[in-house]
Amino acid sequence: MTPTTRVSLAAVLAAVAGGAGSAAEVARRTGCDPETAETALATLASTGRIRRALVFAGACATDGCGSCGSSGGCASAGMASLVGSGLTAWRVVGS
Repeated sequence: MTPTTRVSLAAVLAAVAGGAGSAAEVARRTGCDPETAETALATLASTGRIRRALVFAGACATDGCGSCGSSGGCASAGMASLVGSGLTAWRVVGS
């Protein structure tokens, strides 16, 4: 699949709800290029639909599992590279 420069915000929101925690993972899941994913994530964040959450070693995001779309665990959602790194991941707000 050739990456596209267009993607719907609904598709990006669904990818984040499904556990995509980075722009690279959103791009992979939606088929858009990473720059487009970054722009879409920034747009969703500016409207309050998503936010960044800190991911710790051996633990879930600081806000717990309530906002996580990865009920099967972070590794099953493609976030294994973030767990333990102290990096941030995108999370849907209020879900």
